[in-house]
Amino acid sequence: MIIFYLLMFLSVVSIFVNGLQWIFRFDIYNANYISFSFVSTILYMFTQTLIMFYLIGAGKKVKETIVEHNLNKEIYQKVIKIKNVLFPPLTLNILLIGTAFVLGGGVQTKALSKYWHHSIFLISFLHYLKVIVVQHKSLVENNYILSEVGKELESKLNIKEGK
Repeated sequence: MIIFYLLMFLSVVSIFVNGLQWIFRFDIYNANYISFSFVSTILYMFTQTLIMFYLIGAGKKVKETIVEHNLNKEIYQKVIKIKNVLFPPLTLNILLIGTAFVLGGGVQTKALSKYWHHSIFLISFLHYLKVIVVQHKSLVENNYILSEVGKELESKLNIKEGK
């Protein structure tokens, strides 16, 4: 869980620094803004994909546990709600960040005005800050759901054993 927050922090910092690189044209460890853009975008995409697949996997395990042990099925509706709240803005942000990355290449080849890239980048970054808040709430809610399933499962198993 902590790895998600560490990766989100690194993603925000690297994307922010990369935005500053595009504006002020400075290098970091001999990586110009183009090279650093590639690294920061890959880190961002990895982080978001990891979080999405974690939530998908956790939701699948919750559903399997509920079905296997005949637990309260309302719990799974909370899992669906998390996905419905988080995945649309997260997917949009992945698209926006990817678009900003591609438009950066268009600016480099002089096929596109730098203001298109800067505008999409700014929108993407601000949207990403909003997505981070939603991700945090979703991860907290997911932990609560996993705890709730664990407690319900434990009480059901204790009843079966006669404790």
